[in-house]
Amino acid sequence: MLRKLILFICPLFIPLFLYGQEDKSLIELGDEAFARQEYAEAAKLYSELGDKRKAPLPILEKTARCYIEIGRFDLAASWYYKMLQSPACPSIINVLFGITQMNIEQYDTAKKYIALYNTSNADSTQWKSRLLAGCDSAMLWKQATQTMALENIKELSTPGADWISGVVRDGLLLVSNGYRKMALTTGSERNPDIDPRVDQPYFKPYVFKQYQKGSNANTYLEEVLPKLLGKLPYHVGPVCFNAREDTAYITLNSDVFNKTRKGPINGQRLMSLYWSFKQGDSWGPIAPITTLNMAGSYSGNVVLSGRILYLVSDRPGGVGKTDIWYSERQSDGSWGTPKNCGAVINTPFEETFPTINEKGALYFSSKGHTGIGGYDIFRAAGSGDKWVPPVNLKSPVNSGADDLGFIMKDNNYEGYFASNRNGGSGGDDVYHFMETHFTEKIENKPTTPVVVVSTPPPAPTQAPIPPPPGNKKKLSSEDSAVIDKLEHLCFYYDYNSAILLTSSREMLDRVATVLRDYPQWKLMVRSYTDSRGTDQYNVDLSALRCYAVIDYLIKKGVPAKNLYYENMGEKELVNPCADGVPCNEDEHRKNRRSMLKIFY
Repeated sequence: MLRKLILFICPLFIPLFLYGQEDKSLIELGDEAFARQEYAEAAKLYSELGDKRKAPLPILEKTARCYIEIGRFDLAASWYYKMLQSPACPSIINVLFGITQMNIEQYDTAKKYIALYNTSNADSTQWKSRLLAGCDSAMLWKQATQTMALENIKELSTPGADWISGVVRDGLLLVSNGYRKMALTTGSERNPDIDPRVDQPYFKPYVFKQYQKGSNANTYLEEVLPKLLGKLPYHVGPVCFNAREDTAYITLNSDVFNKTRKGPINGQRLMSLYWSFKQGDSWGPIAPITTLNMAGSYSGNVVLSGRILYLVSDRPGGVGKTDIWYSERQSDGSWGTPKNCGAVINTPFEETFPTINEKGALYFSSKGHTGIGGYDIFRAAGSGDKWVPPVNLKSPVNSGADDLGFIMKDNNYEGYFASNRNGGSGGDDVYHFMETHFTEKIENKPTTPVVVVSTPPPAPTQAPIPPPPGNKKKLSSEDSAVIDKLEHLCFYYDYNSAILLTSSREMLDRVATVLRDYPQWKLMVRSYTDSRGTDQYNVDLSALRCYAVIDYLIKKGVPAKNLYYENMGEKELVNPCADGVPCNEDEHRKNRRSMLKIFY
């Protein structure tokens, strides 16, 4: 993933006269690579020096910063920790080390070190308080009961970086440096060009035709506009299309048509916005969007919302590092000069990866709003430069690592995002989630962040999703009989599976018919597992079983707003087959079930 440093940089000046000529050469080579933003190479050179003997603090700091840039928070932490062993270490390193502990979700350790940061600067004090508040929030959210069904899509996740950028009619738009060697329907590359910044191939845009059936994921993963974009150098993407999908907005390297020989100090390669128009069955030439770009500044990551275009830029006049800006379509069809979305959305740190999932709301990632580490995903209602305060999507969508590119499908309970959290395949991986009433839950969350105080703060008040209304209406004997029949149904599963059996699908067809006839009724799906497996695994598996039922009913015409669920895990076993009790497969099967509860 393309990252830009947001950490406060402290000048550390320590003489290097004790080092020999070989060590100086390593420093010079490392510094040259660092200046070219070749962080993977610089980290190797600096690490070699640091491993040989006690390295000076500036080298330790640069090594840590290199690992931050390539997303290795654990390695960055080890180099910051080495700095902290020196009496001459600046106080700010405590907070930088603390941030790496947030990234790997060691929040107790993070709080300890962040609290040691001494500063009289008002902005730095506010930054410190925001980080401590984020640690408190993270620990509270992790303790809360999690009902969201969340899974890493292994077929779309590589050791490189794979992240979500949007949707088109054909499926999900992604940008990746890990798919280039894969055997896709549009071919593969044996030796793709390598970005020395992270020692990985350059990025390309792809589309995952996730609605297709009948084969593995690779079969339906294709390059976006391969004839137009396939041979371009450096990073290509993300790509955004208008509603008719006859105009493509492409984020490209500014030097894409002027590839020059790299000198000793290459510096930052800036990204700019280009577009292409479909003419009949082919696409026209790529051209820069002059009104949206600014020389010497990053401009990219377009998302469209009606007559407004949002983009990410670090151009002058913003609030902080990278901000989200907007442009309005003019009467002649062109785009106006970008305007900043304002300080409600943007902070002195980085905002990026905007997406639109529903009208009147912007999803984006930020390191500047109170979060739990790295980029957190937020949702803000509004448009242009008029917004309500953003709401953190909380755990498990957000983690201590970087969480990016939040996309929901049209059913409003299922979607995708990318994250480089622990447990993935390497870099940023693709995650799939399912959560009924997701938008309602987000809108009911408080906008006031947790405030750090001398004692642990109380859990923030949260307006929960209202449960289905109580059964106060008097039913006819006929309706009572229908409900009784529904609530005695059992839908069983194979071991370690959330796939509906044929018999379950046949019963759910009848359930859907009843629910369409009684649109005022609400349905609670309760799913269970047998006792084998860990408690958390069984809670997650029962959530997938809930959604197997919910998804089937929605496809049969039952409104999602009428469906609720409880993932019960191995609770409420129907027989003595608890942990350690020997039981046969038929006995275990009776516990692997989904059941229904009607509210009227």
